[in-house]
Amino acid sequence: MPTKGQPALLPGLAFVVALAVAAKGVYFLTDAVVSAVLCSIGIGILWRNIVGVGAWAEAGVDFASKTLLRIGIALIGLRLTLMVLADVSVIAIPIVLACVAVALLAALGLGRLLGVPKGMRQLLAAGTAICGATAIISVAPLLRSKKADIGIALTCVVLFGSIAMMTYPWIAGALFGSAAVPAGMFFGSSIHDTSQVVGAAMIYAEQFAAPDTVAIAGLTKFLRTLGLLVLIPAAALLAARSEAAAAGLTEKPRGWYRKAVPLFVISFIGFVVVRTVGDVQGRFGQPAIRYADLRHVNGYALRLDGVATAAQPLNPTPKPVNPTPRTGMRR
Repeated sequence: MPTKGQPALLPGLAFVVALAVAAKGVYFLTDAVVSAVLCSIGIGILWRNIVGVGAWAEAGVDFASKTLLRIGIALIGLRLTLMVLADVSVIAIPIVLACVAVALLAALGLGRLLGVPKGMRQLLAAGTAICGATAIISVAPLLRSKKADIGIALTCVVLFGSIAMMTYPWIAGALFGSAAVPAGMFFGSSIHDTSQVVGAAMIYAEQFAAPDTVAIAGLTKFLRTLGLLVLIPAAALLAARSEAAAAGLTEKPRGWYRKAVPLFVISFIGFVVVRTVGDVQGRFGQPAIRYADLRHVNGYALRLDGVATAAQPLNPTPKPVNPTPRTGMRR
């Protein structure tokens, strides 16, 4: 329980959970065309600007947007696996790397040329080049971004990603005809959010009879998402460098690496390693035991992958007891 004078977290956390459930409902109602992340961001922005968040919820909302967000960023690592490199064509890797590099440099350069504030153009560059809203909310805590900058960056990503989802299928049709491979790589390397990539690929696959487009687009987008492995630590180091420069420090202070690379960033990388090791073992490892049916006398069965037993009937006939009397017994 909160101490006297300390605001309660529970009301705000309950409010956040309610908005998350509502976002998930919209996600299912739209048949997963719009991702749950984008739905939750959109509902949150609308609620705060139209209804507002009362003082009773501020503490819980602040806790969710900082502590819980960092935990969520770390857990994103479990969704990423380096095994995707074994599933994509060799030609896709340099194409994706080139697209990410061009998008980052273009967003930063054009933003500076047009006078966009530094914090906002960094968020726009991350969201455009890597994976839309996920990249923005991942680097925002590290860059100490302003709430207004985060909101504008998310709005831009959602707006232009949605426009791309609706228009790119026809552009791909004009450029590639019914060729699934180049079209899928085009969607996966250029559209912001994963759900928007899949939506564009599904439209193209239906209109141009190219069903393999969805899988190719998804793999290409996932390869692009691996850029978080570089983006998140780089953002942490950039923020530490900026803070040191603002403080007038010429030498790295003691323990600088702890501040430069926070625990949740290290956890994120660790979870990626764990997921990759598990996927490698699952694909190439040889289990010691194949399978098993552990059967109960009443007919219940439990099948375990990786265990083998000899097959036995469910209700074996009992062996007859030899009635031969024992001899040599003393009276």
